[in-house]
Amino acid sequence: MHSKKDDSSLIYRKTKLMYKPVADRYKKINGKDTIEIRVNSVLQLFDARDPAPFRDRDIDDDFAEYIVSSTEELAYKKPLRISVLIAQKSEIATDAIVEAIRTYFQYQVELERLKLSKSRRMARTFLFVGIFILMACLLASKSLESANISFLSQAMREGIVIFGWVSLWRPIELLLFDWYPIYDRIRNFRRIVDSEIQAVFDVNA
Repeated sequence: MHSKKDDSSLIYRKTKLMYKPVADRYKKINGKDTIEIRVNSVLQLFDARDPAPFRDRDIDDDFAEYIVSSTEELAYKKPLRISVLIAQKSEIATDAIVEAIRTYFQYQVELERLKLSKSRRMARTFLFVGIFILMACLLASKSLESANISFLSQAMREGIVIFGWVSLWRPIELLLFDWYPIYDRIRNFRRIVDSEIQAVFDVNA
């Protein structure tokens, strides 16, 4: 289990990088923007609370967040490279570390795809319900029409019509806007999965 000192060291290194311009924050190796992460131990990369086998274990939240936020800063169309430098040697092979990182982000892709599918189903359901409510409100408004309509009846008619149109607000928001943040996360996670990932035991890390 990694120590608090190790965690604070990782956070400190990340904090120092936060205030540099994006162009200076990342190296370019073989024409690829490179996200470089230095840790003391392999255990810092993974969630110690996860009982799953190593290759299927969740990676540490701070580690995942740093990779994701760094990827978002870099131009999407440019090739990406992720380099993990580990100070302490381990019995765990570097290929296994790389595979575990890819497996984690591939799982995030699948989770976000499920969210997107659920959002679309919800949008269609809400749209049908909203259209039904709007039709009912328009019919109710029509029934209140008369030659000598009172101020109260007029206010009720307008309120009913407004309520009918408002019922379409949420499904329209889901259909036009809410899907994109989910799609953007899928694209970002997919980019991490497809990137060149390297794990190296480096005493100078």
